[in-house]
Amino acid sequence: MKDFLRRHGDDALRLLAIGLVTTGLVSCGDGGSSVRTDGAIGVIVNTEGVDFDPDGYLFSVNSGQGQAIGHQATVWVDALEPGDYVVTLTGIEENCSVPADDNPQTAIVVPGDTVDVRFDVTCDLLLPPDGGGGDPKVRAGQRGGSSAIHADSHLPVREITVELSLARKS
Repeated sequence: MKDFLRRHGDDALRLLAIGLVTTGLVSCGDGGSSVRTDGAIGVIVNTEGVDFDPDGYLFSVNSGQGQAIGHQATVWVDALEPGDYVVTLTGIEENCSVPADDNPQTAIVVPGDTVDVRFDVTCDLLLPPDGGGGDPKVRAGQRGGSSAIHADSHLPVREITVELSLARKS
């Protein structure tokens, strides 16, 4: 071995160094790192009340493409660089509201963490057009040989008069 090292000492030392460096690089690849450099936003929607919008809502991050979210839902937006992001909830029906100070909201994303943005939506009873409506009932009454039918629904109430007569067959 001593003879080999005397004749090829420099070459053997170089091969040994290359082998150690290669082993070190392979063992320190991406799989060994547990430090995250990105963050995430959890968009939370909590809806209370009645007459919810059947389609749910849309949210966007920094005025980007709207993404669907349900009435009682959470959606995570992952792989975000650290920084400030503006989250907006849209697609809210007229009978529903979010406090003005809560829409849009700014989220500060930090590496390795998820910041939650919560929208509390309140929906009131959806009023019928033109203020009409009532219980969905149909009432019929007699008025001097004619029948009056009243339909109470989410439409304005209108009175319809129908004249009935009997025809005799010859």
